[in-house]
Amino acid sequence: MKKHGTLLLLLSAFLLPVVLAKLVLDLNWYQGGVTNRGELLSAPLASDWLGQKGRWQLVYLMPDECDELCVGALFNLRQIPQAVGAEQDRVSSVLLVAEAALPHLSADPDSQIQGVEQIMVSDHVVEQLRTLEYGARAIYIADPLGNVMMAYPLVKGQTAILAQGKDLLRDLKRLLKVSKIG
Repeated sequence: MKKHGTLLLLLSAFLLPVVLAKLVLDLNWYQGGVTNRGELLSAPLASDWLGQKGRWQLVYLMPDECDELCVGALFNLRQIPQAVGAEQDRVSSVLLVAEAALPHLSADPDSQIQGVEQIMVSDHVVEQLRTLEYGARAIYIADPLGNVMMAYPLVKGQTAILAQGKDLLRDLKRLLKVSKIG
């Protein structure tokens, strides 16, 4: 009897950690070492419509009416490339404007989009972006090969907009540091 007890104790000492690890992973109790602040897109969107290949790009689709979310996105599009510092020649901001709709900017339009490249895009491109998880309600990061790969859902409120800008800047600096392209 003592022989079987020792064998069971030894067997459970090796099997118990494996079973517990399996449970933790299956029940999503463990959140892995995620360091990015934005949402990685499950299927990156390959784009041939982005302007400058070879640069990291912040991409935003201009809505028909520019509300508080839009103004916050435009603020981040202007500020992030400047905040990157010495690497700012590797980053650009792109404002996509649908051909079918002319957007209306609140306040002074020139001050909101100054330094942001504007590209007129077809309805096909707008529909492509709207099929993504956040649709037109996010700022996206596109890699130098033209793949839209990361999203930052738009937020309301000055502190939330500033926090989103910091998160976007942090992720972008990390991408620039580890990237061999662009």
